[in-house]
Amino acid sequence: MRLSFSDLAEAVGGTLRNVPEDGFVTCVSTDSRKEIPGGLFFAIPGEKFDGHDFLEGALKNGAALLCIEGNSLQKLPENAPALIVKSTIKAYQDAAKFYKNSFPGLKVIALSGSSGKTSTKEMLRAVFAEAYGEEHVLATEGNTNNQIGVPYNLFRLNENHKIAVIETGTNHFGEIQPLARTIEPDAAVIVSIGRCHLENLLSLEGVAAEKSDLFRSLKPGGVAVIPADCPQNPILIKAANPCQVITAGEEGELSVIYLGGDLESSSFLLKDNRTGEAAKVDWYLSGAHQANNAALAAAVAVSFGIPLKTVARGLENCSLPGLRMKKTNHLGATWINDAYNANPDSMRATLTWLSEFAFPEKVVPVLGDMLETGENVHLVHKEILEYALELFPLAKIIAVGPLMTKAAEELKSEQIISYPDSDTCAANIAKHVIPDGIVFLKASRGTRLEKVEPNDL
Repeated sequence: MRLSFSDLAEAVGGTLRNVPEDGFVTCVSTDSRKEIPGGLFFAIPGEKFDGHDFLEGALKNGAALLCIEGNSLQKLPENAPALIVKSTIKAYQDAAKFYKNSFPGLKVIALSGSSGKTSTKEMLRAVFAEAYGEEHVLATEGNTNNQIGVPYNLFRLNENHKIAVIETGTNHFGEIQPLARTIEPDAAVIVSIGRCHLENLLSLEGVAAEKSDLFRSLKPGGVAVIPADCPQNPILIKAANPCQVITAGEEGELSVIYLGGDLESSSFLLKDNRTGEAAKVDWYLSGAHQANNAALAAAVAVSFGIPLKTVARGLENCSLPGLRMKKTNHLGATWINDAYNANPDSMRATLTWLSEFAFPEKVVPVLGDMLETGENVHLVHKEILEYALELFPLAKIIAVGPLMTKAAEELKSEQIISYPDSDTCAANIAKHVIPDGIVFLKASRGTRLEKVEPNDL
């Protein structure tokens, strides 16, 4: 990286102070504790800390330029080199966009969705790694999909990258728009519209309206990929106009037929109904919901000219990170930890998947609170427990957290055992585990349901 002070100032609409005319930076950071010799430090104000309070630390760690907000000018050390802007968050995003645009051959894919976006991101990573080589693909790290995380990932780009797969997240209106503007994608995917963050987004139509902003910043000639069976598709299609829209799913232009599977693997058939091209995928993921995510990834890839058979080979190499369907063994049983995230729709999808192969008398669903589900919070928790009872009539179902506990109390089923929190459940879980059975953990991240899994590895 080599970005001149003058180019940066023009890109972010800022004013330079105390800098040499030929100055440049070789890296960027928002963390004053990191060593950044010759780097640019963005002083970003946050809920707990304000980057403007750490300007001296950034200089000691090698910063050649400090990006600060004009209303914090009094915090600038004497004679320190500065780039003065109205908003350092927006400047960080604008600088990241400028840097991304310095790679003219790069293609960028943006994703969002109520559930499944990280899984789909990993599928896209695997497909493009198969097509171009792993070293030529950059993808979002971890959960860095917010206003700070998106530019952070764009600044990870280098001249080797041909493809960037960037995940975006939102829980309030107006958050996708600046991310989409920063990414300015060649293709964008909305993986799902579900009952998530309804406390702020209010309705499924609100979720769709917010996420559809991802399409409004598509490059001319860009591609918008959407689930074929999404009731809110009219909102998404309108936002994508005049770009090309591809539907993917069971009834999509890029269709998928799920052929079934078990705990360890599954198979499905992909078909591009526009060309007749088809390919079978045998992979180490399972569930119809994951096959549908794969169809979305495939739709992007074929729009970039990648043959469907290459797509299939890439998908067969896909694996998921973190607490997403993580499989381990404890207390003589198989544990499936999918406690990273949850909403009513992803809960139903994964419970349906579990019912495909789990022996009803040997499965222990441990279902925790789903957060930010809006004004119907009580009804959706009751709905999920009722669905679990329907799918697993012989199982003991563990409800964890105040929301699940309240729903369980109303249902008054002897099948449901409630615990107020994850710690209490962890202390009692051993007595519910069935030898050679399956313990399935699913909840929103804030429930900390991963605590229930024994740490005996």
